[in-house]
Amino acid sequence: MSRPYSIDDPEDIKTDQVLFTKEELAENVKVPPMVEQDLKRIISDRMEQCGLYFRCFSRIKTAASMESKFERKDYNQSHKLQDLIGVRINLYFDDDISICQNIMANTFDVVNWSTSKREEDEFKPQKLNGVFRLPAYLKAEISPQTWDMCIDDTFEIQIKTMFFEGWHEVEHDMRYKGEELWSHYPGFSRYFNSILATLELCDKSMVTLFEDLGHALYKSGRWSDMVKSHFRLKLGAAQLYPEVEKILNEDMVNTENLAKRIFRTPRPVLIGQLLAKSRRIPINVNTIIALLNDSVFHDPRLEEVFSKRDVYNDGREDTDAESRHYEIRPLTRHTVFQMKTVVDGSRMRQEEKPSAQLLFETCSNIIYSWISQKYGSLFHGMPEKVSSFHAEVMAFNVTVLYNEEKRRLKAHVRHIDPEIGGRVWFAEANLYESYDGTPSSGEDIIGGKAERGVQPQVWLETVNGYAEPDREESAGMDAPSRFFSYPAFYKNIVDNVGIFNGLPCSGRRRILREDQIGEVAAAIKGERQFPIVLIISRDDGHGMMDEDWLMQLRVSDFTRTVWRYAHVLCSYEAQGRELLRQIGDVRYNSEPQIPRLYIFWPDGSSDDYGAEDIENSSFGRHLEARGDARTYDIVHGGQAFYHRIVTDLRDYNVSASMWDGFRLDIQTGIPD
Repeated sequence: MSRPYSIDDPEDIKTDQVLFTKEELAENVKVPPMVEQDLKRIISDRMEQCGLYFRCFSRIKTAASMESKFERKDYNQSHKLQDLIGVRINLYFDDDISICQNIMANTFDVVNWSTSKREEDEFKPQKLNGVFRLPAYLKAEISPQTWDMCIDDTFEIQIKTMFFEGWHEVEHDMRYKGEELWSHYPGFSRYFNSILATLELCDKSMVTLFEDLGHALYKSGRWSDMVKSHFRLKLGAAQLYPEVEKILNEDMVNTENLAKRIFRTPRPVLIGQLLAKSRRIPINVNTIIALLNDSVFHDPRLEEVFSKRDVYNDGREDTDAESRHYEIRPLTRHTVFQMKTVVDGSRMRQEEKPSAQLLFETCSNIIYSWISQKYGSLFHGMPEKVSSFHAEVMAFNVTVLYNEEKRRLKAHVRHIDPEIGGRVWFAEANLYESYDGTPSSGEDIIGGKAERGVQPQVWLETVNGYAEPDREESAGMDAPSRFFSYPAFYKNIVDNVGIFNGLPCSGRRRILREDQIGEVAAAIKGERQFPIVLIISRDDGHGMMDEDWLMQLRVSDFTRTVWRYAHVLCSYEAQGRELLRQIGDVRYNSEPQIPRLYIFWPDGSSDDYGAEDIENSSFGRHLEARGDARTYDIVHGGQAFYHRIVTDLRDYNVSASMWDGFRLDIQTGIPD
């Protein structure tokens, strides 16, 4: 193990500082999520094997964070960034820090350790940082260009106690990085020190409390409780064998009795024995005494009892590979976004309307670029330019079918969820040229409709979602639309190329003009996938819209939120009533009260709301969940109505029948 040094020691003066921009770092440094998750799994497995109380968190440094650190630190080829991947281990007991340090040192290749330097008259969060070499198989998953960016093939582990965890981030940002806050206010600095001193005392007091409790339990002859209190590990529910309890009771006549020897055994001795086992064993009062007897006591009476009981398998849960049994259940597919739309090029800077060929090529490049950026680090053989490609490894799959001549692109990608077991995420896209709403054949483009002067359109179909087994615990939970999310390539196409879906797509607040009424009426009665939201304002008395009323709906924010899957229009009362008249629905012939909001759904149905509906609306916004406890913020009025309508629009999107996606060939994973 490397000799610990103080992280408060001044660094050596470095020269030849290297700086990289956020864009350069984002382009070259690509770390697949599985690298972070595998490190976290290895650490958690070792900690769980010995039963320590802990919490483990991890992160991959973002390009923005790396850029900031390169600006603050003098990184160069001899002094590199070492915490590209960071893991934080929060411990519940202060004396577990050294134990955890030894576990990590015996698990990974240590580069160095650093500790907080503590002065007698100063208090600060106690932490221990370790830098380790990445395992070779994980380093191989990271983009090779990473190592040219003054980044070391290492990762960092931070170890600290739970008492200091909550205040460490505050201390780091507002004291370590914000010395100017305290420079002229020594009283406040001293006050802060006293809080940290209290936390340090809490850490020490918790250990002392359980040690004193364990001693009292020993005096009372409560052996199981003594073991739990003294060793402070996560124990199973197994009860102490009666034969063992009898032996411990009978042995109390001896000065150095077995119970006393158990109580005096240091925790690191037991934890070392747990880690030395080739497989994880159940941790309970019986296995603890058995391990100590095997390694320290060697009492023949205990050996006989434990051999007959097969103690290391008694109470063992079915977690080891040879005894695992999984019920294989089919995956249920959940859509979190879908769309079928025409790509019209309205947001491209062209003097003339872009051709179908240009639209197809532009959208193909956007889709393929997204796939390459997201999955290229997994599949190193992906071509740089858009082309047909298929590769898969375990639950990761990329399939692209590209035919430039026929102007067809099909794409299917999927990956496992790094956090939720059994969940697989997928995204699909179908891009094609069409003359009548169906994919064109090569004959249509070459010597067919194109020569007869028929103008083709470029269509995009996309679906984003996940599949997982039905979970009993999900019963009664919110609908899957809580995950509402469109793939980034769809956003890029909408924002930078432009789409038409019944009406032109716009992210700005739009006011219905008189000359547009016929167009909007036709769109409402025509085929489309976008709901149309019409907000009819009352007159403010000066020939203008009532902005006070509209402000309740936050129309501009509302439009920016939903414009990629719904149209939002505002109108004066006269234009709004005329549009309702042209639609011809009997409900609109009864002179509805204005102001009013209508949603015209693509299936022909509609909803309408008056001012009283908006004012009386309420919305329970979920803020926090801890265990079974849920906290909601109850919002009323216009803000609540805003959330309600957004939710309705998203629920429609994920539940509508727009496009079912591809049927995958079981052998190749290639869509039909």
